[in-house]
Amino acid sequence: GYAMGQLRLVEFTPTPTQKVRLDFGAINADSGTDVGPKAIDFYVADPILPSVRKIESAGYKFRSQPVRHQIGNTISEECLFSGPDGVPVLIMVGHRHFPTSLRAGSPDGPFSEIPTISVVAGDLARTRAFYAGVLGLTAVTDAETPEAYRSLVNSLTGTPDGTRIQFLLYADPPEASGKILCVHFFNRTGKRLTGRMKPGNLGFSLLTHDAKNLDDLQQKLRVFGAEIVTPPTLITDDGKPYKLMLAKGPNEEMFEFTQAVAVPSKGRLAPVAKAKTNKAKPKAKKKTTPEKAASKKPAAKKKPVAKKKAVKKKAVKKKG
Repeated sequence: GYAMGQLRLVEFTPTPTQKVRLDFGAINADSGTDVGPKAIDFYVADPILPSVRKIESAGYKFRSQPVRHQIGNTISEECLFSGPDGVPVLIMVGHRHFPTSLRAGSPDGPFSEIPTISVVAGDLARTRAFYAGVLGLTAVTDAETPEAYRSLVNSLTGTPDGTRIQFLLYADPPEASGKILCVHFFNRTGKRLTGRMKPGNLGFSLLTHDAKNLDDLQQKLRVFGAEIVTPPTLITDDGKPYKLMLAKGPNEEMFEFTQAVAVPSKGRLAPVAKAKTNKAKPKAKKKTTPEKAASKKPAAKKKPVAKKKAVKKKAVKKKG
């Protein structure tokens, strides 16, 4: 499948009882406007109704009828249903979606990878500062639903008629999948789903993102005031080794940040970033003249050999 926007399913024994969000059905302790993780989105082919019927035949109930609406120059047709364990799932047709939102050729089958997950945002300014300032993502949409479409979007989101709604869509262009949509309901914003989004609860419990340097990211998160649940930790018993960090976002999100780790020939683990730094300093070993003098190869050929040896020696010295 496609590398971005993947879904990881985890089963716990015994089965958990606490749900991340319960905002639909006879027992709905939460509101659709409560701050925290909201829904998982998928693209389907146009027209949308065959996909609706297929999902209904599997026993799932829709919360809304298909709604076609426009935000800025983007035209969408969407409807929401309750998936396994009551997780809100949104299916949509991108009638006019740009490459920053809809991957070329998607969906490849009946359903796409996950192009977007949604989060109900409490504080717009703090949400913008986190996603753009700390994570370095790009806001490809930051707009309020026009009044002409407000009632339709209220129907889609299950909010009272007339509720104002702001959409902030964050991406890492040119990648179109794995985006985060922050939805803000202004004066209709509900309570915070404190502590709900975490491994072991029913629902989507982690947002996994790759990072280049977890130590640098941890520092940015601390300055922002985010809670670091698990500091950067080396994981070696889950296939390829990697570093992991868990941290909370401004809207009760739980993030799993990962960093790839290289395995040098000696078998010692080292962050990829450090390996690149060592390779970037070959000129520092021009002082190794005894090796150059011992070589009978022409000068044009012995320089790269000396550089290669110098990098290896430096890596062993640093990590030994």
